[in-house]
Amino acid sequence: MSKSKLFEAIQVGNMILRHRIVHAPMTRLRATDDGFVTELMTEYYAQRSCIPGSLIISDATFVGEKSGGYPNNPRCFTEEHARAWTPVTRAIHRNKSYLFMQLWPLPGEIKNEYREDVKKLKEIAYNDCPMDPLGLPAGVESFDTVQGINIYQKKYVSKKDIQEYIDDFVNAAFLATNVAKADGVELHQANGFLLDRFVLGGFGNECDPEYRGSLENRCRFALEVLEAVTQEIGQERVGYRIAPYSAWAEQIDSKETHTYLLKEISKRFPKLAYIHAIEPRQYWSGHMRIKSEVNTYYLQQYWKGPFITAGGYTPQAAVEAANERDTLVAFGRQYLANPDLVYRVEHNLPLNPYKRSYFYTPKSPVGYIDYPFSQEYLTHAKT
Repeated sequence: MSKSKLFEAIQVGNMILRHRIVHAPMTRLRATDDGFVTELMTEYYAQRSCIPGSLIISDATFVGEKSGGYPNNPRCFTEEHARAWTPVTRAIHRNKSYLFMQLWPLPGEIKNEYREDVKKLKEIAYNDCPMDPLGLPAGVESFDTVQGINIYQKKYVSKKDIQEYIDDFVNAAFLATNVAKADGVELHQANGFLLDRFVLGGFGNECDPEYRGSLENRCRFALEVLEAVTQEIGQERVGYRIAPYSAWAEQIDSKETHTYLLKEISKRFPKLAYIHAIEPRQYWSGHMRIKSEVNTYYLQQYWKGPFITAGGYTPQAAVEAANERDTLVAFGRQYLANPDLVYRVEHNLPLNPYKRSYFYTPKSPVGYIDYPFSQEYLTHAKT
């Protein structure tokens, strides 16, 4: 491939990356039933970090017992869970690459009787099937419901609850960086999960008045989480992910909201490792297509630090984004299917097709660690 900024080094937080292709966070349900990282996951991350100087963002990882809802998703809220991550971080660091652990809570506590159903709903949602205009599988009202029944325990979110969530984030960030030895954490404010619900006003009147209504109130929780986590582990070790064009953002002026949020982040946390924004063209599984002039470009007016863009990029589109916008580019499904993705893109090699039907097959190596490396990379690696 001709010279491109995509393959130029860049400083992100405390890291010096050798290129600007990022492994996007992807839920893949390969942990144990009780959320411990497995040897399978270690092998996966060792494969994906094979090119030195790569940034790997992990599976979304539950930060607390009440905010994690289904089996086979990794956790990092006890020392035991954090220690289970250490083989992953060791493997990535052996490859001279870096790990940021993505942290998230669900938007509420899932009713016990629906925990298995939630996993099934997720599997269905990402398989090839007709999608409605909001990007939801045909016949599925929302990702909050199973057969029309809300899966979350309805509860007023008090100040006490909010402080407990903040404490969960801080605890998970400490464990991720001090016990699991990750290089940093990514806070997940996207796709309608807890931080996103507050920012988008999704709790309506069901939360403390200081956290609803006005722009400042809706963004208060997210900024308080950022303040607490950066105080604990340092701004340079924290990234922040947003999705301004998600289906959940339709109820408010998303551009105004995220402009305010980015201005506040720039003012309060100027040394943050990065902002990670999801482009609209890839909402849920690619069945939605939004006109190309709708994008996250405007956010770079307000955040001058490292900026990661994600959402259905082809290698050529990634080159253009890096050259024209000076961004990093995150790949999800293509990185899943191509452990040597960075090498393939740099050398114009064809990509393995991904196997969508295996995205959410708990604890299975199929469609996870069985994608082949290119022969060209294997030859290169021997030299």
